[in-house]
Amino acid sequence: MSRRSFTVLFIAAVTIMTGCSSAPPSKDNRPLGNVTAKPQECGLIARDAIARAIGLKSFYADGTTSAAHFAYCIVTRSPNDSQAAWMLIEVKDPLPYSVQSLEARKASDKGVDLPNELRPGYSAPIRDQDGEPVGAYVSAWTNHDPKLLSIKIFRGAPGRDHQADAIEFARQLKPFLLTSSS
Repeated sequence: MSRRSFTVLFIAAVTIMTGCSSAPPSKDNRPLGNVTAKPQECGLIARDAIARAIGLKSFYADGTTSAAHFAYCIVTRSPNDSQAAWMLIEVKDPLPYSVQSLEARKASDKGVDLPNELRPGYSAPIRDQDGEPVGAYVSAWTNHDPKLLSIKIFRGAPGRDHQADAIEFARQLKPFLLTSSS
């Protein structure tokens, strides 16, 4: 094969291969907005905020039906979905773990402290089998009346900062869910 033929074939192969590969998802920096706006799922969580965080317009949410007695909200693709959840928000009252065990999990998951106004608590990425981040979670608790707010985005929308989304849910939900009267 001549050098020229080889060059032409090589360029053609590279062109075909790059044309077939998908581009990485574009960044989606839109804010979640008010995570308690109507319409709501589970008596408290904004449907639009869930959709933006997980990247699904159509999904099924099941859980608590009252903000006053909120315990959990689990989001799946459909009511018959046998796959794992896409998102889970829950409140544990009383705190089911010691603070030391939460700190140990933070270290093992390479978590980072929440911003000062949300502490105590931390966020960490959720990774797939290849170690790639596919979601994130937040664990936030209270010192005075031990309760835990857990927000897990198991499958975040492509192109979004999953940790930022989980932290934003925590920032807006903590005043509602981790107060002494809740």
